[in-house]
Amino acid sequence: MRGRDDENTFFGPVLGMRINLVEKGKMNRPWLKQYERHVPHTIPYPAIPVHRWLLDTAAAHPDDVAISFNEIHFTYREMNDRVNRLARAMQKMGVVKGDRIALFLVNTPTYVFGFFAAMKLGAIVVNISVGIHGEELTRCLNESGAKMIVTLDLFAQGIYQVIGRTGLKAVILHSVYGIEKRMTFEEGVPRPLIYQELVATEDATEPDEHVLPEDTAVLQYTSGSTGSPKAAVLTHSNLVSSVLQGETWMGIRDAGNAAVMCVIPFFHVFGMSACLLSSVLKGYHMVLLPRMDLMDILSLMKSLETYKPISFPAVPSLWAAMLSLPADEARRHLSSIRVPTSGGAPLPNWVQEKFHALSGKKIIEAYGLSEASSATHFCPFPSGGPLGSIGLPLPDTDAKIVDLENPNRECLPGEIGELVVKGPQIMKGYWNNPDLTSRVLRDSWFYTGDLGRMDQDGFFYLVDRKDDLIISSGFNIYPTEIEDVLKKHPKIKDAGVIGVPDRIKGMAIRAVVTLHEGTKGDKEEFMKFCRENMPEYRVPKSILIRGEIPRDPAGKMLRRILREEAQEG
Repeated sequence: MRGRDDENTFFGPVLGMRINLVEKGKMNRPWLKQYERHVPHTIPYPAIPVHRWLLDTAAAHPDDVAISFNEIHFTYREMNDRVNRLARAMQKMGVVKGDRIALFLVNTPTYVFGFFAAMKLGAIVVNISVGIHGEELTRCLNESGAKMIVTLDLFAQGIYQVIGRTGLKAVILHSVYGIEKRMTFEEGVPRPLIYQELVATEDATEPDEHVLPEDTAVLQYTSGSTGSPKAAVLTHSNLVSSVLQGETWMGIRDAGNAAVMCVIPFFHVFGMSACLLSSVLKGYHMVLLPRMDLMDILSLMKSLETYKPISFPAVPSLWAAMLSLPADEARRHLSSIRVPTSGGAPLPNWVQEKFHALSGKKIIEAYGLSEASSATHFCPFPSGGPLGSIGLPLPDTDAKIVDLENPNRECLPGEIGELVVKGPQIMKGYWNNPDLTSRVLRDSWFYTGDLGRMDQDGFFYLVDRKDDLIISSGFNIYPTEIEDVLKKHPKIKDAGVIGVPDRIKGMAIRAVVTLHEGTKGDKEEFMKFCRENMPEYRVPKSILIRGEIPRDPAGKMLRRILREEAQEG
C-alpha cells in the first residue's frame, strides 16, 4: 500500500497500473491534508472478480456466522454451499456469462445467494427496488433484457401482472407463505420454480466460469429522483474499488466476526456496498432486516441489543427515529456501534448533535451515487467533518466544482457549481444509452448533476440537484434552503419544494409539507413563518399539506413525483 508522500500517482483498478496525475495536469487537492493518519492517498486494487472475497472468507473462516435472518443462521461455508447450488441450478436452466438476472428482493438470504450465484456465473445482476411496479417494473425488465428474476412469493402477484409484457424466461420464487399455490397463471408465461425445491439436490461444487475484473457485474438502477430511473453499468473492478476505498477509509482491523446491521436494502447501491460486500470482504456477521419501516423501530432496537453490531449504515430518517427515543434507551442500544454511517440524503444537524451527545461519537456522513458504485466522499473517521458537509473525496478519487455556464472553469472555494468526480469506482456508462453517457462522462469526469461547493480545507457541501434549481424572477433559488426553514417550524415534520411554471415569474415556488402527529396547521400560518425567516423572493407561492413526502428506500426525496402531481393539478 503506497504512502502519503506519493500523492501524484494512484493505482488503477488493476493492480500494477499506475496513472500519473502530473501528466494530466497537477490538481490542487486541499482535502489530502485533512485525511486521518491511517488513510493513505492511494491504495492498490487487486485484479479480481467480486465473488473472490466469498471464496477467500469461506476458506479462511468457514465456521464463522455469515448471515442471521430471524432465527435462521448460515456460516460462511454454508453460504458458499448454497450459492454454488443455486449457480448450478441456474446453469442447468441455460444461464450463461453476460445474461441479466433481476433480483426483486428485500434483505433476505435469498438475495445474498442470488447475487453471488450470478457473480460466479459471470451473469449480470439487475438490482430493482421492490417499491416499483406496473409499467416502471416492465420498463426496467425490458430495458435490462433480464432473462430470469429471483424473488419472494410476496411479490409474485406484481411480477405476474406484467410478465407477459417482458422477456423473462424463468422465475425463481422463494416460497414463504405458499402464495403461489393460490395463484392462477395465464397461458404462455413461465410457471414459477420454487427455490427450495430447485436447490435441494443440486451439486454444490464451484461453477467453472472465467470472470474478469472488467466484466459487468451489476446494472444498478438510479433512484429516479429527477427523471426516469437509469441503469448504471458497474464492473467487478468498480465494486472492488469502491468497497476497498470505504474499508481503507475506516481502517478497522482485527474485528473478527463482528456483526453488521443490514437494514439498507441490498438493491440500493449503499446497502450493496456498505453492508453486503464489505461484510463478505471482512468476514463480518450480516444481520439481515428485510424492512426499513420506522414503525418497526422497537424490533430494530431489540436486534441492536442482541447482536451489538460494530457497524450500522443507515439513512437519516432511521437515525432520526432512533434518536427520538428516550435518551437512556437510545444510548443503551447504540453504544456498541463503532462505525455509524449515514448516506442517501442529508443528515439533519440535530441528529448528529444528539448522537454525539449520547455516545461521544460522530455519525460519519457519506455522499455517493449509483453511478459511483456507492461513495465518492466520506467525512473523516472517527473525527467527523463540519456540520452539513458530505466530507472529503476518498483515496484515488478526484472532485471539483465547475461553473454551471462554463464547465471548463473550476469554481473558487465557496462558489456554488456542479460537482464532478472521477475515480476507479465510477461506472462504465448507462446501459444501452450512449447519448446520455456521453453527456455525463467527459474525459473520465462524471458530471453528477448535484450543485455544491468546496471550502478552503477541501470539505465538500451539497446545495441541491441541478435539475431542481428554481429560477424565479431572475433569482436562483435552491429548494433545500426553503425546506430547511420550513422544517424548523414546530408543527412541520417534513417538507419538499419544487418549481412550477408561472407566466410572470417563469417559475413559482410550491412547497409540500407533512405535519407531526397530533398537530394541525394551515398554509397561512406557514406562509407567515416563511416571510419572517427568509427573503421575500424565496417565500412559496403555495403550500400544500399532505400525508407524506415521496422518498426512495434510501430516504432521497423524489421531486419528480411532486412535479408530476403538480402537472396533474
